[in-house]
Amino acid sequence: MKRLVLVAFLGLLAILAFSVSAQDMAQPQVNVGDQLVLGGFVTIDSIYSETPAFVVIHRASDGGVAGVSQPLNAGWTYNLRITLDTTLAEAQMSGMLHVDDGAVGTYEFGTVEGADAPVSVDGQIVNTLFNAQVLDATDQKVANNSITIKAVAVPVDSWVVVHSGDATSFGGVLGQTLVPAGSSTDVTVELSGDLTSVLWPMLHIDNGAMGTYEFNGGEIDAPVVLNGAVASFPIWTVNHLRVNDQIVLHGDNMPAMEGMEMMQPVVKVKSVLSDGPGIVVIHANDNGNAGAILGATFVEDGLTTNIEVPLDASATITPVVWPMLHVDAGTIGKYDGLEVDGVAMADGAAVTFTSNIAPSLTVKDETLENGMLEIHLAVIDAPGWIAIHSDNDGAPGPVIATAQLHAGANWHVMIPVDGAAAGSKVFPMLHYDTGTMGTYEFGTVEGADAPVFVQEQVIVVPQNITP
Repeated sequence: MKRLVLVAFLGLLAILAFSVSAQDMAQPQVNVGDQLVLGGFVTIDSIYSETPAFVVIHRASDGGVAGVSQPLNAGWTYNLRITLDTTLAEAQMSGMLHVDDGAVGTYEFGTVEGADAPVSVDGQIVNTLFNAQVLDATDQKVANNSITIKAVAVPVDSWVVVHSGDATSFGGVLGQTLVPAGSSTDVTVELSGDLTSVLWPMLHIDNGAMGTYEFNGGEIDAPVVLNGAVASFPIWTVNHLRVNDQIVLHGDNMPAMEGMEMMQPVVKVKSVLSDGPGIVVIHANDNGNAGAILGATFVEDGLTTNIEVPLDASATITPVVWPMLHVDAGTIGKYDGLEVDGVAMADGAAVTFTSNIAPSLTVKDETLENGMLEIHLAVIDAPGWIAIHSDNDGAPGPVIATAQLHAGANWHVMIPVDGAAAGSKVFPMLHYDTGTMGTYEFGTVEGADAPVFVQEQVIVVPQNITP
């Protein structure tokens, strides 16, 4: 299927209140562009706040709240993902900046008088409107030859088309349902043909004979594409686990943070699709294999979302763990050992993978397109930095570039890097921001902005630069 660009959203981008470029004056701002909302989150390009803050996603029609960010520190924040309740999302929404001046880290606007009010500049609320195409669906079993799409929000009448596929790519059409402009939930799509264990819901525009699906590779009823990305993503209809990289173990030298309490470590599991009763087991990493059991939680047949697996705090918890789905084949609700409650399988493979649960860096081989280096994911437990080191005979050399990080998951961090200084390999390294906030001072100010250590190991990875 060819990638075809959707005719631009109707109308010009409106500004509800206040918006300026992130490169202009350092004053409170929220910068967000039009985007595809696939699977439940929006990405804010950049935020500047003079105080601790939140960004709140509002519906344009009535101001209702669809999502609230994690607590943000004062200063700049980049590439921030905000989870949405997609059943409340619309095709036009806005990102509004609120102070965090009540209970630290708890959004209280509207529930506690005077707390966490919107930020204003020159009498105007910092609130930037953006257009969105929303498509959200969960892993699920096929029932009565159909699946249910959780939420859709589109600016014009559109099709939800379900394609066959595998974990990495989509194939032919299995079914489609027309949705009207606006917001829809629980959209049923009937399927026919050879079903695959992975399905790809996709948005297509309805721009031919209205109400008749006519896509044949041309511009009529073509897939929605924005910024080169097709409005589609995979869901599973067989045993499957979704666990994001997250903070469970903290850095050895993490700065003390207000309100932080030591609690039993838990791994948060976004969703589990189990064919029959199952057990989500978190295994320690043992030289690149699943090792000792750190914790387990039982799930019922079907889809279970947003669960927590408590870990044994007395065990040796490794920075990398193996979430694994087991079949609860013995005594229901009791783990009877691997011989009885064996590993669940999907398409001939065990349902397991590795997950980082401590500060970490995930990189891919990259080209320096337009002089920018991309770090796929940086997870850190306090505000910090990525320092890009040159290659010194296979070890980190001098720092050639830096980028600021917010606490939590930092996706697709773009860093300007000089190609001549980078060569064919660099070494990204995590540092905490412990000196003057927003100024990288390691090596120039004693004790400031030290590298992040986890179990006495510096968090640094090699990254190849391809031609």
